[in-house]
Amino acid sequence: MLHDWRQLLRQVKADHHEGATALLRRGIEAARLFLLESRALPPSRVASALAQFTVRLTESQPSMAPFMTLANALWLGVEGRPGDSWWNDLHDALVRYADRTDRNLQRTLRHTAGLVRSEVLVLTHSHSTAVRMALLQALAAGRHFEVVCSESRPMGEGMALARHLARAGISVHLTTDAALPGWVERAHLVLLGADAVFVGRIANKVGTQAILHAARRGRVPAYALADSSKWLPESLAGFWRVREEAPGEIAHPRHVNLHVDNRYFELAPLALLTGLAWEEGIGRPAEIRRRIAGLAVSRGLMRLLRRRKKSREA
Repeated sequence: MLHDWRQLLRQVKADHHEGATALLRRGIEAARLFLLESRALPPSRVASALAQFTVRLTESQPSMAPFMTLANALWLGVEGRPGDSWWNDLHDALVRYADRTDRNLQRTLRHTAGLVRSEVLVLTHSHSTAVRMALLQALAAGRHFEVVCSESRPMGEGMALARHLARAGISVHLTTDAALPGWVERAHLVLLGADAVFVGRIANKVGTQAILHAARRGRVPAYALADSSKWLPESLAGFWRVREEAPGEIAHPRHVNLHVDNRYFELAPLALLTGLAWEEGIGRPAEIRRRIAGLAVSRGLMRLLRRRKKSREA
């Protein structure tokens, strides 16, 4: 087990296989290690220490909203509080966030598993930890169904999902990313993960939008799984970004005119979903938009993120 939060966040940054749900656990552990390290700091150094941690945390996986919502929870925990109580305030904020996130994930999984009936074909894309757990819950409830999933290039995380589900006893069809939308008309249900949810869009693996359009045309119910740890109001959404990944994961161009674009995530309209599974149930897009718009955002975090954005653009 790592004992340095910087090293742990470097591992998170280098991870190209795990989804937001799985990686957030390591982000929370990094926050715990940060608190242990900084406990002896005087109040005058709290802001700079928290800023350093926040930058490393949010830039480790800038496309995954939970790292931003974790940072926001920590900053809200100390905002307007006496300086001499900062450590306890941060600690309490972290515990509340971790407990709430774990509880909300379990509730989201129960709601999602209820969507999966026997004798249906479920279509999914990439490898969402939440989708995998929901499917296993449905299996444990005695439902018998099949799953079709994509290989999920370039890193092949969908193949790992296929193997995991097959070992659990689920009949799985593994296909190419390009072929997956063609399977939608044969499916009874589309279940997708989400790395971020905004007022009008969701972020997920490249290829998600084509799948959702196919589901809309074929009148196939399509749901995304995203508890509120993945929700970003407009003020924070402006700092969400998709990073460019290594070209060599796709190809090694040997000509000056050949450029490789390798991005894992894309945005899709929230309105293409039938609903979004979260801790309170299955929400319709209009309801989710209203709830996201009402989320609290730390003023201190916003100031820090604006400074960082300006420095990157300079």
